[in-house]
Amino acid sequence: MMPTPSFISALKSDRCVHYLNNALLNRAQSIDVSANVPSTVVDELGNPQHAGIVSAPADVALSVSVFDTGLDLSKNLTGKTEAASLALSDFVSAHVDYVGIVRDNAGNFFRSVYVKNACINSIGYSYDVAGNAVETYGLLGDNLTVFDGYVLTKTYTIAAADETNGYFIVPTTGLEAPVQTKQNSYFANAYLLRVTRTTNGAAVNLTEGNDYTYDPATKRITTSSLIAGAVWTVVFYSTQIGTPLSPEFNNVLPPAVRGEFTPVSIGVSSKTLIPRLQSANISINLAQKRIPQLGSKQTLFAPSGVPTVSGNFSALMSDLSLRKLLTYGSASSAETQFGIEQLPTYGTQNNLGLEVAIKSPVNNAILKRIVVPDITVTSGGMPTTVNGTLAESFSWTGKTGSFNITNN
Repeated sequence: MMPTPSFISALKSDRCVHYLNNALLNRAQSIDVSANVPSTVVDELGNPQHAGIVSAPADVALSVSVFDTGLDLSKNLTGKTEAASLALSDFVSAHVDYVGIVRDNAGNFFRSVYVKNACINSIGYSYDVAGNAVETYGLLGDNLTVFDGYVLTKTYTIAAADETNGYFIVPTTGLEAPVQTKQNSYFANAYLLRVTRTTNGAAVNLTEGNDYTYDPATKRITTSSLIAGAVWTVVFYSTQIGTPLSPEFNNVLPPAVRGEFTPVSIGVSSKTLIPRLQSANISINLAQKRIPQLGSKQTLFAPSGVPTVSGNFSALMSDLSLRKLLTYGSASSAETQFGIEQLPTYGTQNNLGLEVAIKSPVNNAILKRIVVPDITVTSGGMPTTVNGTLAESFSWTGKTGSFNITNN
């Protein structure tokens, strides 16, 4: 069993180590996991008391905020670990496992939190002249389990002999062993919390009974679908761990990327750097819809529409070059009139692109490039306060919902 922690008055945030899709989360600034079981009080005619309470599948939300230092987190969340670029479709179809392992003040790990198969519902990027580049993710799920033990993820590559035998043994170390879950839990007596088969880069989630059988005495997974070279990923709960946890954070990535290393450009055929920019934000709503199923505690998630891409930026007020660019497409335009109604008109008739570059503070190399190819500016303001600095703020919406991020 995990060590029973001595009396704990309070635990600081560094006492919990976070993993997404079995990768240690680097530069995390905030993580919030909330769970709710929707419940309804039932009344009946003629009864002065409530008949009882019925509940629906759990509603779980997970929000993650990290300093934006490149493409690594996005590639891990989408499973596209070798990709040089990602589109919104990669995020829509992604499935994410979260594991949080908590240790006491003496360094003893004593509990794990597990969320299986969450979907990505929102993405955000935030840049500020006085702050660091930040990326955020909002995820939705239908389960959250706290274990007095370790949630372990193992990978195994099928050998030719395994294919011939029709089974392989779950790779464990020392006294590690899958523990059966409770019958009335989300995992309903299962020993394995997740089993995924990846063949030629395509991952498929498998179900015990339908796709494979598991023998706890021998730790064998038996199935007719073993193919040499395929990679199986197995997640399970164990009261023991073979090798003590020792998280190693990435010391190659920059600690953070300040505002001066996140230029934002805008334009049609070529991009023009937005001068005197103070802040910029990009928000993406993937519009995932919760779909319950008869006879199952598991909830499906599917997009209910085209993702919405929107954002805003604010710049110190100066000459009219920015207005010229947004209204007529050229910062050097000779035009002298700029009606607010002209802003969306220009965007709807032209592909006005927005581009953000995340640059290394060490050598100025591009760590990430974010491109929204067709924004339409929908509002513009000029906030003014006593002793403040005159600024112009603009909000925009992506015309087609297109979005792309690359590592160059």
